[in-house]
Amino acid sequence: MCRPLMLLTGLLLGLSILLSGCNGAKELDQRANVIAIGLDSAEQEGMLMVSYQLAIPKGESKGEGSEDAVVLTNTASSLAEARNLLSSEVAMQPSLAHTKIIVIGEELARKGLDKVLGPFMRFREYRGSMFVVVTKGTAKNFFENNKPAFVSSMSKYYEQKISNAEETGYFLSTTLHEYYTRLKSNSGQPYMSYVAINPQSGQGKISTNKVPGGKIDGYIAGDLPRQGGNAVDIAGVALFDGDKMVGILSTIESRMLAMLLGIYRSGYIVVQDPLDPTSSVNISMRLGSKPKIKVMLVEGKPMINIVVPLEGEITSIGSGINYEQDKNLDLLEGQINKVQQEEMMNLIKHTQDLHSDVAGFGYYLRPVFQSNKDFEDYNWNDQYSKAEVNVEVKTQLRRTGLMIRTVGAGRAADGGGQ
Repeated sequence: MCRPLMLLTGLLLGLSILLSGCNGAKELDQRANVIAIGLDSAEQEGMLMVSYQLAIPKGESKGEGSEDAVVLTNTASSLAEARNLLSSEVAMQPSLAHTKIIVIGEELARKGLDKVLGPFMRFREYRGSMFVVVTKGTAKNFFENNKPAFVSSMSKYYEQKISNAEETGYFLSTTLHEYYTRLKSNSGQPYMSYVAINPQSGQGKISTNKVPGGKIDGYIAGDLPRQGGNAVDIAGVALFDGDKMVGILSTIESRMLAMLLGIYRSGYIVVQDPLDPTSSVNISMRLGSKPKIKVMLVEGKPMINIVVPLEGEITSIGSGINYEQDKNLDLLEGQINKVQQEEMMNLIKHTQDLHSDVAGFGYYLRPVFQSNKDFEDYNWNDQYSKAEVNVEVKTQLRRTGLMIRTVGAGRAADGGGQ
């Protein structure tokens, strides 16, 4: 009785050692964690230039103010070969499990990403939650000029920077999984955030001019009129037709896209004062609810009807006119509706010209067809450019800030303005 029990105990002990999983464990100082991956076209035909931004362990840093990441760039025929080359360059074992972002050079994005991004979706070490962005110029140049301040780590920087998309809608964040889902859906086109290195000359370049009644111009990354700080801009959205980049949305157009997608959180808009055209009114704006979108076929031609409910709070009245009273409040809400409607129509026209339904109107059309094959045969991505679109914006100013009534006229009544 005792001998079988001893054999069983020994067998269980042996199995526990073999199944413990510790034989493949690596200490933190034995791993080279890749924070970001950059992809560029190489000079040689059929080759890729792959850049890896690796975290430097805290114990290896040179003290306060030193960089906490290093960039290594390889030219290879594939991502797998580039990773093999990386393993031969660093003493530690490369790990891509904590990669936060993939930065794609614009030239490569315009050529097509189908064969490039496929391995990221197949290999288990890459996560679908990685952000994907397109950069003006090369990803290698982006990494070399990206020197953020006031961040505890480069990894944290990417997380915080991309999350700022929720604050203004001036760019939209996209993960690898979201990009790939859009690419394969046939109901909408993919998009990515657009980034660039700003010359920091203070001289900007307007991408889309302000509409009548509006006071804000649209910019794209690299063209923002600013000086100082980190040279990296994230502003605008890269549009795709299939796997090829075909254009860029400005900050204003990106905000309109966020509204159509129902993901716009909040942001400030500035409109011309309807009773004093020399002055401006500032409003903190948000979506009242998700937009109501209906897509139908009228004699085979697509028709898109959109109603966008907005809610806002007055934050500044430069003229000092009493817009808190009902009559004037209606005028201001009408001005906002007019501006936002024209900006949204400009966005839709832009995407139609590029055959890029990044708003995903095709998802609303699918129920019209009896089968998925019927919808695929309709070829929505080509039909989108022919669609007739109607947009209605309904603004309700629910709050007037800390003042319930503007007393008197003139700028002094509201402490100035824009």
